[in-house]
Amino acid sequence: MSFPVNQLSRLFWTSAAFSLLLVLNKLEQCDSSRSISSISSFERKSAFIGYSEKVPASWDVLQQDFLKTGKLENHTEPILLSKSPCVLLLPNFVRPEDAKEMMKQAEPKLRSQRFHDQPDTRTSWGMVMGYRDAVAGDTIRKSEHLVQASRSDGLEVKRYRVGEKYNSHHDYFSSPQRPMKDDRIATFLIYLDSAEEGGETIFPWAKGDEKINPSTGWPYRPLDYNTECEPGTQPEGAVKVKVPTGYAVLFYNTLPSGEVDPYSQHGSCPVKKGEKWTATVWTRGTDRLDPNDKWKMADILKTCA
Repeated sequence: MSFPVNQLSRLFWTSAAFSLLLVLNKLEQCDSSRSISSISSFERKSAFIGYSEKVPASWDVLQQDFLKTGKLENHTEPILLSKSPCVLLLPNFVRPEDAKEMMKQAEPKLRSQRFHDQPDTRTSWGMVMGYRDAVAGDTIRKSEHLVQASRSDGLEVKRYRVGEKYNSHHDYFSSPQRPMKDDRIATFLIYLDSAEEGGETIFPWAKGDEKINPSTGWPYRPLDYNTECEPGTQPEGAVKVKVPTGYAVLFYNTLPSGEVDPYSQHGSCPVKKGEKWTATVWTRGTDRLDPNDKWKMADILKTCA
């Protein structure tokens, strides 16, 4: 069978155009589904100033122009913020509608979280949700699976209004005198609704080089909890974290060796405008000092290696 030259030409260009469309479509699919790990180092640094090895003064993701480009709209891969303590950002950890549902369920059950002996240490309002709550249960299981935890302490919804805070503290219970083998290994701090101003999560010893008192497990240097969030009085290595609604901050309370990490000390700065709502999931291992405890095998922990 033969074709006129002009017909052959049309067939050639039609075939070439079709092939080009297939290639472009494939590239578009790859671009839309690429993971965070494929984003260039330049893009990372312009997006999250905490990605740098040098400890920044703030990890306020809300202030990053990169977020407004929409490149993270569908991404869920972790972003490294700090290696000591091990802190990761989890974009789009919960859907906006799920965040609203948890707040809706929690609001009528909120109770003051003030300590009777130290009423100014924690002034938030909160309540605990468990596996039987559909949205909360899914969030708990998702958190446990990500860090390969053996269990967790449920999910606690907290609300902070203007002036309310939680002084910096450790999430683990172990002390040099009373170690716990099944202590908390990692904390998921999920932002259900970010405050308009203030309400950052602060890591006062994020630089990781403060000398620790072996008898107490706390830094030697005293910390003024009333001013720890103020730029002029906070420790020079302090870092504040603030992220959009639906994002989560994951930080490890325990080192891969199984020892607790005193640099994981953290707190909630006072809200200055609006309200801050969070959901916290505290995950646990079986024996944190056991080299074969499964949480030590989790892929996400390798991010801080």
